[in-house]
Amino acid sequence: MINGLRVIIAIFVFSISVYLVYDLFANGFNLYILGASLLGFVAVHYIWPRKHPDDASWFDALEIVFDLPYRALAFTLRSIGRAVHKPDIDIDL
Repeated sequence: MINGLRVIIAIFVFSISVYLVYDLFANGFNLYILGASLLGFVAVHYIWPRKHPDDASWFDALEIVFDLPYRALAFTLRSIGRAVHKPDIDIDL
């Protein structure tokens, strides 16, 4: 019961986030809309239930689609973090 409600809420938040990304391209860039869409994708990652019946393959397919924007965002931020925080090169003369 609770997992079904969490799935419905996650689908709703994901749909709003996708619309906000569309709105960024259709009506011009707005930093607040960008932040709201990214926050929505992060929220979907945490709202989506982790435990589910093993016989529901559609559940796994939806989880991959809904988690993809979060994983892309996390990968981008980690890559930027690695580029900014390069280890110091120690050269002895």
